[in-house]
Amino acid sequence: MILSGLGAEERMVVRFVDPDKTVLTEFNETDYDIAAFKPGEFLDLVVAKSQYEELLSRGFQIIVTQTEDQLRQNLGDVRDLYGYRNYDELLEDLQEIELQYPDICKLYDIGNTRGKEYSMEGNPYYNDYNHEIWAMKVSDNVAEEEDEPSVFYMAEHHAREPISLEVNMYVLNHIISNYGSDPIITEEVNNKQIWFMPLVNPNGHKIVTDEVDLWWRKNIRDNNENGSINFGGGDGVDPNRNYDWNWGGEGSSGDTNSETYRGPSAFSEPEIQAMRDILESHHFVTGITYHAYSELVLFPFGYANNIQAPDHDALQELANDMAFTIPGQNGGYYDPIPSWQLYPASGTTDDYAYGEHGVFSFTIELATQFIPPASQVEGICEDNLEAALILLGRVDRKTLTGHITDAESGDPVVAEIYIDGIDNTGEFRKPYESDLFFGRYYRLLQMGSYDVTFSALGYETQTINNVSISPLQQTVLDIELEPILMVPVTGRVTELPIVSAAGTGLSLRTSRPNNSLRRHPNRSRLS
Repeated sequence: MILSGLGAEERMVVRFVDPDKTVLTEFNETDYDIAAFKPGEFLDLVVAKSQYEELLSRGFQIIVTQTEDQLRQNLGDVRDLYGYRNYDELLEDLQEIELQYPDICKLYDIGNTRGKEYSMEGNPYYNDYNHEIWAMKVSDNVAEEEDEPSVFYMAEHHAREPISLEVNMYVLNHIISNYGSDPIITEEVNNKQIWFMPLVNPNGHKIVTDEVDLWWRKNIRDNNENGSINFGGGDGVDPNRNYDWNWGGEGSSGDTNSETYRGPSAFSEPEIQAMRDILESHHFVTGITYHAYSELVLFPFGYANNIQAPDHDALQELANDMAFTIPGQNGGYYDPIPSWQLYPASGTTDDYAYGEHGVFSFTIELATQFIPPASQVEGICEDNLEAALILLGRVDRKTLTGHITDAESGDPVVAEIYIDGIDNTGEFRKPYESDLFFGRYYRLLQMGSYDVTFSALGYETQTINNVSISPLQQTVLDIELEPILMVPVTGRVTELPIVSAAGTGLSLRTSRPNNSLRRHPNRSRLS
C-alpha cells in the first residue's frame, strides 16, 4: 500500500501510542510513510484520510497529531527569527554573512539541484527550481585549506523538516557573532574548519515553504520523465537513502512511489553528489545532520538490525553528552540511541560519513512535529546550541592525533592507524588513514591505554603500545615511518626449487633499524 500516491487526499499524522515491535514491523515492511518513531513511546504515520478510516476499522487505537491546516498555520507568514526561511531568504542571509564577516566566512556553491539541471537542459517548467547547494565555511584563514580538523552541520535532507534549517543557521550565527569576544568560540574558529550546509534539498524545501505540498519529503527527480513534478506521487528520491554505504538495503525502497525511494543507483542525485564531494575534500572528524522529528540523537550504524560500529562506545559517549543537554518538550531530554534501534535505514548520511571516512556523524531528530509553530522555533534552536558546541569541541579531548611522515624526506605519508580492541570489533568500516596533504590523523577514543599500529605500503609497520589517552586534551603522537629499502641484485638465483631467474631488476627487501619514533619539529612525542 503506497500512501504517497494518494496526494489528492488530505493527509495527516496519526499516532500509535506505545506500539509493540510487530506494529512497527508491519508498517515499515508495507512501505507506509513513517513520520517518526520513538521506541517504547509512539509510532507516527503520514496517512491519507481514507487510510486513517481504514486503520480505525481494523481496530487500531490511533490519534491525529498533525493536520495540514496545523502545519500551514505553524509555517507562519512572518519570515524572520520566529519563522521559516525560504530559499531566497536563506541565500540572502548567507551572502550577507559573508559580506559582514569576510575574514572568517566564505560561501561556496558546491553543486546543483535536480531542478537546476532540468532548467539548464531547457525545460522552462523547472525555472522556479533553478537552485544551487550552498556551503558556508567558517575558519580564521578561511580561504586556505589548513592542517585543521573539519566539522560539518547539515540540514534539511527532507523537505518537510524546515526546523532543521533554522537550527543549522542558529548555530552558524552564534559562532560568527561571538568570534573575537567569546574566547572559546574564538579558539574553535581559529583551530578548526567548520562547514554549514543548511539546505541539502532546496527544490523540496520550495514545495513546502510555498505550501504546494506540506508533506513533501524527497527531491524532485522526474522519475516518470514527463517533464513536470507529479504532486500525486511517483517523483523524487529520498536524499537520505541515496548515499553509497549499504545502498539498496533495509529501510529503503525501489518503488518510485515510496517516500523512501532510494534512486536508481547510489549517488544518483546531484544534491547527494555535492555532500559526497565535500566529505571527500576535507578532513572531517565530527558532524551533525539535523532532521525532524522525535527528540533523538542517533549514531551509526543504522543499515540493519542488531549491528554495532567498531567505535560504538565512543560514539555512544558523545551521543550521551549531546543528548543530555537538549531538553524535551514534555520534560526529560533527547534520547541517544544507535540508528538501527529506531528502525533500519540504509544509504544514510551517518552510515556513509562514518563507514567511508570514519567521521563521528550524528543525526539529531528535532522537536515533536515536522513544522513546529513559528513561535517555538527560537526556543528549539536555543535548546540545541549546547549539543552543537559539544560536538565542535570533541576533537580537542580524548583524541589521538599527530603527523605521519617519511623518516628520510619528511614528506606526509598516507598510512592506516589501527587500534587493537576497536578496529577488530563490530561491523566493517574503512580503515582510518592520515590525510594526503599533511599526514595528519585523528582518532576519537575514550579514556584508557591503547596499542596503536601505523602501516603504509612501502614502509616498515610500527606498533606503539600503551598509548594513554587524556580526558582533557589531545594526545599527540607523531610517527616517522622508515621506508623499506629495495636493493637491486644481479646474477643468477639458484635457491628457488622450481624455477630460476637471471638478469637484473630482482630486488631483495632489507629494513632499517626500528628507531623511527622520533620527535616532530616543535612537538613532543606524547603530550
